[in-house]
Amino acid sequence: MKNATSTLIAIATAIGIFGTTPIHGFAQDTSADNGEGLRIATGKKGKGYSKLFADLRTVCGAQVAMTEVETEGGLQNLTTLAANRADLGFVQLDTLQDLKASDENIGALLALMPLNTNLLHIVAGSGGFTYQGPKRMGGMLAGEMLTVSVAKFSDLKGLPVAVVGSARALGRVLDRRYAMDLQFVDVETDEQGLAKLKSGAVAGMLSTSGWPSGPIQKLNRSANVKLLQFDMAVQPPYLLVRKNYENLDTFNHAFLAAPNLLVTRPFSATGTNGKAVSILQSCIQKNMKVLQEGRFEPAWGEVKNTSDTSGWPRFAGAGKR
Repeated sequence: MKNATSTLIAIATAIGIFGTTPIHGFAQDTSADNGEGLRIATGKKGKGYSKLFADLRTVCGAQVAMTEVETEGGLQNLTTLAANRADLGFVQLDTLQDLKASDENIGALLALMPLNTNLLHIVAGSGGFTYQGPKRMGGMLAGEMLTVSVAKFSDLKGLPVAVVGSARALGRVLDRRYAMDLQFVDVETDEQGLAKLKSGAVAGMLSTSGWPSGPIQKLNRSANVKLLQFDMAVQPPYLLVRKNYENLDTFNHAFLAAPNLLVTRPFSATGTNGKAVSILQSCIQKNMKVLQEGRFEPAWGEVKNTSDTSGWPRFAGAGKR
């Protein structure tokens, strides 16, 4: 009876009785609702990593079960993977390189697939930044209220900035590299960062995301904010990418960008998780054109070579060693 019941369940699952309505012609994976399958660390809902996960689940969910693990972004994805709270994760290459020596579990991660680039979104108020200057008369008088114009990244030198997700690490790297003397205010979400910006608590916000960023795309001309161009010299692994945000009248805008990778813990290729990761890797490779040409995130169009992981060691699935 037990075998007969298992067979009936398998047949019912195959014909979709327990499934949901397919999207874009793909049968959706519903195992994530039960906390099953590969656990993939993404980021905040509505941002790039979470959107890429949704695409993968649509296209490959029928072949391999997967669960989204929501985090603050790529930086937390690395610590989540190191603590075995996720099996795969989306990360920035620069953050991965910077932290590989800090934890052997991070250094042991393997690249499953190259992805798009993450853009550093630098947001400032349209009217500049007002702050209280140094005290006068030997400290007897309060400092004057000063307003500085903020038109580009270098104008943030010495000022307070809110940093979100992977920008918490990237911002500090840029601060050291360019001697910016930034005053960092760590926040969990773009919305929190924007609130601090609008209240005058910070002069700018740094946030990383693939293009287009959901929170940035929600802004409009009445928000009284603007995107700042990155105006410093760019060195590998970074590059300069130009994109547009029509909602903010921003065109041909220069963004600092860092490559993204989908990474996995170093599972045995013949183990249960290793086999599942291998299936996912194969599915993505086989369906790359579908992801690029279908109704999915434009980020997939940036993937030119699925084997190019920018020098980071690759995961070799079953039969590929």
